[in-house]
Amino acid sequence: MTKKRRQYLVKPKLQLKYLSILAFIIVVSAMMIYYAFLDSLLTSPGMDQLSAGAIRNFVRSYTSGFFWVTLVFTIIVLIESVFYFHRLIGPVFFFEIVMNKLSQGKFFVNVHHRKKDETIELAVNIKKTIENVRSAVSEDRKRIELIKDAIDLGEKEKAKQMLSELTKWFKIQDDKN
Repeated sequence: MTKKRRQYLVKPKLQLKYLSILAFIIVVSAMMIYYAFLDSLLTSPGMDQLSAGAIRNFVRSYTSGFFWVTLVFTIIVLIESVFYFHRLIGPVFFFEIVMNKLSQGKFFVNVHHRKKDETIELAVNIKKTIENVRSAVSEDRKRIELIKDAIDLGEKEKAKQMLSELTKWFKIQDDKN
């Protein structure tokens, strides 16, 4: 089942942190590229034949063009990153809510995902786990009722046997081998 989450900044602090890091990386990379290309252009053959004014105009045009291309590229990348982070951090935020409810013993939660989420496999596994726990709890409740009936009928050995088999699926093995 898919459900739309319309809030794009579900964890604003986290998402803005990663957007800031991404913007910083783009700016530092752009500065390195700018100076590497500028140096290559200024030291290329034939540049020494240009006048100082022509070189200043060339550098000014190069700088202006590079600035605008970098600005447009940065804006496009940051906008796309908001959508990407929405498909990644949104589900993580949802899983935090689900796990919080599960830790409180509320197994009625349903896990859902959207087609473009990056964590579909995790959502499917969490959903299967919740269904398995629900099924096991339901089965254990039925067994408890049978144990109660056995006790009421005075069949204590049968009740002890059934009780020892109860919640076998959840027992943790002892590591002291």
